[in-house]
Amino acid sequence: MELTRDIENREPTGAMFDLVVGVDPASLTQEQLVNFVGAARKVRAVCEWAEHEALNHIDDLTELAMATKVSEPALARSQEVAAALETHPALAARFRRGEIDLARFAAVWERTRHLSDPAQVAEVDGALAEEAGGMTRTQVCRKATALVAKADPDGYEQRCHKAKDDRQVGLSALPDGMAKLTWILPAVEAHQLFQQICADAKSLPKDERTTDQKRSDVLWDRLRGKHTNWNVRTFVTISMETLLGLTNDPGQLAGYGPIAAEAARELAMHGPFRGLLLDEYQQISAISTDTYRPTALMKETSVARAGGTCTAPGCTLPIQEHDHITPWPTGRTQATNLQGLCTWHHHRKHDNYTVTQDSDGTTHWITPAGRHHTTRPLRH
Repeated sequence: MELTRDIENREPTGAMFDLVVGVDPASLTQEQLVNFVGAARKVRAVCEWAEHEALNHIDDLTELAMATKVSEPALARSQEVAAALETHPALAARFRRGEIDLARFAAVWERTRHLSDPAQVAEVDGALAEEAGGMTRTQVCRKATALVAKADPDGYEQRCHKAKDDRQVGLSALPDGMAKLTWILPAVEAHQLFQQICADAKSLPKDERTTDQKRSDVLWDRLRGKHTNWNVRTFVTISMETLLGLTNDPGQLAGYGPIAAEAARELAMHGPFRGLLLDEYQQISAISTDTYRPTALMKETSVARAGGTCTAPGCTLPIQEHDHITPWPTGRTQATNLQGLCTWHHHRKHDNYTVTQDSDGTTHWITPAGRHHTTRPLRH
């Protein structure tokens, strides 16, 4: 077996394991290193699957804890995840082939374990199986949350309402005179606060501080009352039926994902409304213009179309800039030809990455090494 690009699509075998443990990474080319890491991650995922498959058959966790030097509570939690191999057969098969890892499989389990109806679990399992291999853990989390909310909207609404009781602030010590402050609060409030401190940090003059340092400083200023104005906009997509209280289908908070219908209604009531026309793919349709710069309305449409998240493959950062997929003037300035990107991927796209788009909104990125990655717009 050789470290060629097609190794990413091969079934994991003992030969692949031998290759991974027997090669000196320092002797590989950059192309081979990318292939090597992909193979190593596939082998690791299969080992994780094997471990959890074994956990399904172990009765004495005390014996196992002593042998592995892992606490019994941690092993008990792993055993709960292992039980999901039977209730999520489609994803378990992907896991067995190394196409997804433990982190992504466990993320789905965390979001489906409250579903009491096996048919709902199967619905989420089947819908995710085809896509999870091409997603990051964050993307899997968001997709799984959306599917759970769709399968059980009333239950999701109840769980979101109950989860508010878990809001808290915690403090933990870090080395070198530092500490970590954690704040758990409802997603809408957290998203609004983060947007605001990002805007505050961006408005500061350039100096030696990094963006993260500026965010920390402006948050501290706000907590001390130095800034009190709020000047950011939050986008939420909600169906008319849910807005009127006829259904409890979740809303879509741009940059976060599904939120409870009650929270979406409350958020929608505090801002202007815009009607969104969906096409046959359940995607927001375009508003065109003959100018180069997109209008504010088209930027809003582009943000809603992408769910507020950078559309580069694997990226989960908020949209910061808008780019023509097909360069203007060949490509028109319209929502379907605009992609929202973070600043980093906007620059990378213009370096030496090629981007094209299909009629259904699927975007294709070709890397300098010739690798092909796809992203798909949010379906509403």
